[in-house]
Amino acid sequence: MKPTSANPYAAPKAAFMDVATNRCWREGDILVASRRAHLPPRCITCNKPAIMDTPRAFSWHHPGWYVLVPILVYILASMFVRKRATLVIGLCDDHRRRRRNMWLAKYGFFALNIVALINLARNVDPLLGWLAWLLMLCGLMLASAAQRTLRAVSITEHEIRLKGCGSAFLDSLPER
Repeated sequence: MKPTSANPYAAPKAAFMDVATNRCWREGDILVASRRAHLPPRCITCNKPAIMDTPRAFSWHHPGWYVLVPILVYILASMFVRKRATLVIGLCDDHRRRRRNMWLAKYGFFALNIVALINLARNVDPLLGWLAWLLMLCGLMLASAAQRTLRAVSITEHEIRLKGCGSAFLDSLPER
């Protein structure tokens, strides 16, 4: 007896079904969606079929608030004036794996930085101090690159505008 699949206990696979894209569209290189939209189940980078993530919160405030140079005043003001929207986005296995690896590398650099700072406290070696600062800088750059898949450009009462989608995904959406 020959089984029909490699794993007879595997759950059945569903056909790739697309959701209606009337709640999201493109305007140039910007993705526009309603504030609680579910994006089509495709990778936002390469447009391959994707696993949908849990809803992700995006926040935005007008760039004019950056004028508040004292960092504490800016942080307090931005907490009150920012607008929030929640979207469900999809990433294919390749881009999900890349995001996870960047996340692991970010925390790896953080751990190496802690070790370097502990060794710096034990020994007064200026080379180790420079290494700790270099590791911290690399970790910060990785953190900013790894976590920012999409970036909110603006959020209104009814819609959110995002940058960072791949051109293949944007080409599959209607233009308005």
